Amino acid sequence: MEEVSAEQLASQLYQQGIADFERGNYQQAIALLERARALAILETDLGGDILVWLANAYDAVGKTEEAIALCRSLKKHPTNTVRKSARYMLGIFTAPPLKKLEGVVSEVPILESPDRYQSKPAARPKSSNNSNQKPFREVPLEKPSPIDSRSTNNFLLLAIAVFLLLLAIWAKQ
Repeated sequence: MEEVSAEQLASQLYQQGIADFERGNYQQAIALLERARALAILETDLGGDILVWLANAYDAVGKTEEAIALCRSLKKHPTNTVRKSARYMLGIFTAPPLKKLEGVVSEVPILESPDRYQSKPAARPKSSNNSNQKPFREVPLEKPSPIDSRSTNNFLLLAIAVFLLLLAIWAKQ
């Protein structure tokens, strides 16, 4: 019977945790990543990666304060890629929330596979006073009027005449 080291078990739990996170099983991912964290040497690449994914999982379940605290602790990690990831995620987690624009509706696709998607109908805002009111301002697109070729030709003839006149004056000097 082959014995598994703590670091190998931590690596296996880490891989399973990532797989659960990517499937949207965030609570299960947290449980696996916390077990991996307990077994790993946190100052290694693996230990740092476990903590980065754990911060992501915390944020995914709404534990953003825990995710922020974890990212702040990783800013001094010995591995450069872990420090960079922590700074990047900290910027995202602490960014001010965006405000929704009134009356703006956007269509969100339903992803079935990486190759195709099904469009989800956009929700219509409920209007209390005018049902024909659009949620946005329509701007009519007009075809630009064609350029009058006679006025362009007249300008070119005038420009050539002025150029020849200046050339003649310069040649006499």
